[in-house]
Amino acid sequence: MRRMCDSGKICFFISLMLMILMILSCSKTDVSLHDQGTGGCSIPEWQQLIVSGSIVNLRAGPGTEYATLGQVESGDTLQITGGLDDWFRVYVPNLSLFAWIYGPLTFGAELPH
Repeated sequence: MRRMCDSGKICFFISLMLMILMILSCSKTDVSLHDQGTGGCSIPEWQQLIVSGSIVNLRAGPGTEYATLGQVESGDTLQITGGLDDWFRVYVPNLSLFAWIYGPLTFGAELPH
């Protein structure tokens, strides 16, 4: 008769193997930057913008009522991950930070509608 512990190890091993197979099925050759909305292994393509204000606050949300998380300077490049009204949700690579920035203080990207 098998002990419950042995059965748990087998279940863990099978689960681990299934996860590895799922990861391997999403290989680099299958990844499409332009295949959005179809699910699967697509990766979003982030547009870039450049800060035009001299020193601009990065906020926790799309408005001045949200906390300041950091600051960027004129010429800094940010990656757009979304937007709302006059605000862009951005990723700041050198700070490893997701935040919001006021659109009119940037250039190189169209404001969300």
